[in-house]
Amino acid sequence: MSPPIAAGAVLLLLLGLAALIALRPALVIRHGIARLCPGVLFRGPSQRRWLALTIDDGPSGEGSDALLDLLRELQVPATFFLIGSHLRRHPSFPQRALAEGHQLGNHLWVDTCSALLPQREFLRQLDATERRIRRCAAPRIPRIRWLRPGRGLVHPGLLRWAASRRSRPVLGSIFPWDTLRPPAWFQRWFILANAHPGGIVVLHDTPELNRQTLATLAAVLPELQRRGYRFVSLETLSAPAPPGSSC
Repeated sequence: MSPPIAAGAVLLLLLGLAALIALRPALVIRHGIARLCPGVLFRGPSQRRWLALTIDDGPSGEGSDALLDLLRELQVPATFFLIGSHLRRHPSFPQRALAEGHQLGNHLWVDTCSALLPQREFLRQLDATERRIRRCAAPRIPRIRWLRPGRGLVHPGLLRWAASRRSRPVLGSIFPWDTLRPPAWFQRWFILANAHPGGIVVLHDTPELNRQTLATLAAVLPELQRRGYRFVSLETLSAPAPPGSSC
């Protein structure tokens, strides 16, 4: 093979790999990345047609209540990964979310790349956010087990720091790139195309993204349910599948 042809073949291979990661990341995560990072929850082990819905960056204010209204109507539980400083927008959100059967997770105090934080600052934000969530949730006492690192990046030190607070990082396997503002049709297609048993869906609840998140969920949740998927909590999804279970 001549050098130009070889270079072209390599370029095509790289472009194909990039397209696979961008459009069908669930395959890459399930068969590669998840095995390399056993300390991070990317997907559940269950072979049943179960999915977990996770929503980051909230609460956003009135938009968060609209999300809760939709999820109550469709009877879908979610885990809301809350940013501590954002609870000023809607301090009553944790109480309502817990009362309606949802879970709360820790997304640190500010929306930044957690992997770049030094240990002391990471733990400060982790602890401060958990205290704020518990204060807003009172008199309920939520179990805050799950952590979503900002920007979805981790390193061994971060995993150790999280473990020292008995928190487990969750990233997910179905992320429709909603923070990049793709068209609504793309988000719907992406979630439906990447849905798989044990999948974890990641969407966002911010003042800028809340409306598109609501529209996306209103379209895809009923369709996924029609296809036989059931939405469960992260605890249920992450539990070992019983012997003999199948799709």
